[in-house]
Amino acid sequence: MYNLLKNIVCLLLINIFANASPLEGCLILILMYYKFTDDISVLQLKGLAVLVVIIHILLFLRLLVLPFAYKKLENSTNYALVSKFIHKLKQSNYLKLTVLVIAYFCYCPTGLPYFSGDFDGQLIQGAIFGLLGSYIVLYIYWFIEEKINKSDRHRV
Repeated sequence: MYNLLKNIVCLLLINIFANASPLEGCLILILMYYKFTDDISVLQLKGLAVLVVIIHILLFLRLLVLPFAYKKLENSTNYALVSKFIHKLKQSNYLKLTVLVIAYFCYCPTGLPYFSGDFDGQLIQGAIFGLLGSYIVLYIYWFIEEKINKSDRHRV
């Protein structure tokens, strides 16, 4: 039972770090604070610009959480269930599609009004800010890694 719980917690933590909703919420709060503040100095505007840049860098870097974490856990003996899940996910297109659908529905926007509420807008927003984008980057990473490994095998 402990082993199962340990593996589930590991996957949940990885997916929480790969999701951008907390960062998106921070960005909205910062922007709202400065929007409703009447007296803004130049120093505060520079601080706002730095915070926004840092949050955007973090939004980009969180896309790399899944490839690095899954690569590290792929052959792990401590997290055997996670390792088995990763191997099955790499092999099965049906499981990949299922995970993408689940990732799409796991995204809950905190209020960025960049896109409309229709399916296409939510899909784009989920791909940029949610787990959907992280899993798409993971699948692209695996695809590129597979092509590189195939080309290396053909050279030898």
